[in-house]
Amino acid sequence: MSIEYFISRVGRYLSIFAFIIILLFTYRGLPDPAAVHFGTNGRGDGFLPKNEIFYLFGSVMLALNILVVLLVSSVKKLPIRAFGWIPNKVWLNDRKQLIEVILNWLNFLPMIVNTFLLLILRALLALNDERTYKTDYTYLLIMGVVLILMWIFYLPIRLLFTIPKIIED
Repeated sequence: MSIEYFISRVGRYLSIFAFIIILLFTYRGLPDPAAVHFGTNGRGDGFLPKNEIFYLFGSVMLALNILVVLLVSSVKKLPIRAFGWIPNKVWLNDRKQLIEVILNWLNFLPMIVNTFLLLILRALLALNDERTYKTDYTYLLIMGVVLILMWIFYLPIRLLFTIPKIIED
């Protein structure tokens, strides 16, 4: 088992668990209705019932994780000729390692998105608390974009600049 495999799987399941815990705490802590849009003065000017927020975040997380599971099972069934687009043709000699790298890459996406949604929920809870006023959470958007860009470029860089491990019999 590689460290990449361990991090992608364990990180994904930990992010799901943490997301569920934070979602429940956020639901309990939000006022009803909760502010979801804030004006220039930092006060809420757009509101949603907290159960809609709960179901929206929960369904986005659930849908994303189900889609990734379906995509992973589809990638496992692809023939090796489907990966002819890979510039480093050395990877085509070992289908098992190639599929493992792609599956690990796919499992990083829900981990990133679950963690991002978790941070958004925490920010939403803090912004709806009267004790926090005019708090700036724009760094979350920048962090989300950076994480998604890192995820997008990880697979091409990994396949282009590395070679599969040689397994000796």
